[in-house]
Amino acid sequence: MWKNQPVDMMARRLESKKFASETYAASLMSNSKWRTLFEAIEESAVKVEGMTVKFIDDDKEWSPVYPGLYPPRAYIDLWPLNVYPLVEIEWVEFRRIVEWKRPNNVPAKLVPQDIDAILTVIESTGKRFPLEVSGEAIRVIGHVK
Repeated sequence: MWKNQPVDMMARRLESKKFASETYAASLMSNSKWRTLFEAIEESAVKVEGMTVKFIDDDKEWSPVYPGLYPPRAYIDLWPLNVYPLVEIEWVEFRRIVEWKRPNNVPAKLVPQDIDAILTVIESTGKRFPLEVSGEAIRVIGHVK
């Protein structure tokens, strides 16, 4: 929808919000809940080795570094991708084994991640996040079809 175009971020956020409401049965995460989640993990002692993000207008899964929270409240910096409106996040997943891609046809490095500790931090916020938890990953759901 917005890839590689100079964009008015407020217009982008409003268009994304409209797209989500027309495409999904329900939106389960507000801007405040996303920021609470990311802030809690950022402020904890838990080491996040990686996360995977799925956006509402994209079939591909992305693996940015941990998000930057410096943009205004309705946005998040998912470097090296871009700054995104939080409403564009379909889901975020923390996997037990994180694949770090490497250049020059070198196989990905498999890095263990303590998702039990991440889950403890998420639960310690006192918020009820829409989670799918398995032995391999924790997925936080932003929108459902």
